[in-house]
Amino acid sequence: MMYPVRGTEGSTVLCVNKMEADLTGFNIDAPRWDQRTFLGRVKHFLNITDPRTVFVSEQELDWAKMMVEKSRMGVVPQGTQVEQLLYAKKLYDSAFHPDTGEKMNVIGRMSFQLPGGMIITGFMLQFYRTMPAVIFWQWVNQSFNALVNYTNRNAASPISVRKRRPWWAAGCPLPLWLRLTVSISP
Repeated sequence: MMYPVRGTEGSTVLCVNKMEADLTGFNIDAPRWDQRTFLGRVKHFLNITDPRTVFVSEQELDWAKMMVEKSRMGVVPQGTQVEQLLYAKKLYDSAFHPDTGEKMNVIGRMSFQLPGGMIITGFMLQFYRTMPAVIFWQWVNQSFNALVNYTNRNAASPISVRKRRPWWAAGCPLPLWLRLTVSISP
């Protein structure tokens, strides 16, 4: 059976089995799916936002970063399979910031957006009977969304804390109310 493997500049290399892939023309940064099509973009997004990547160990994430960096330099360890490189790229894209290359906070990763959002939504639906509970869970939801947005920000264009603060505070009336109440009380 022949297995297609995406090479450089969109070319496809065929190999007899998964272990015999020729990695000389393999470009780890080339899109795995055609990004000109909607389905290709959806597959790419689902790949890097896979919630299972949240449970990967720190050692495996460090291995993935090392494999991606070595592949970019053209120094792939002997016996490395294409599937290993694709998996390493998936982990790298899901856990490391594209601008800075730093490991992102687990809760702020896009791969945690689905489970984190579901948990918070569940609590918001469960605890809606009292005003303090509604305000608290709205604050938790806003804080979670702010963390995800900050973690996945465009780090090439930094924004100061002074400029970020009003946007977060506008979505979180509880801290403002508490500050006013505490500062007015005797």
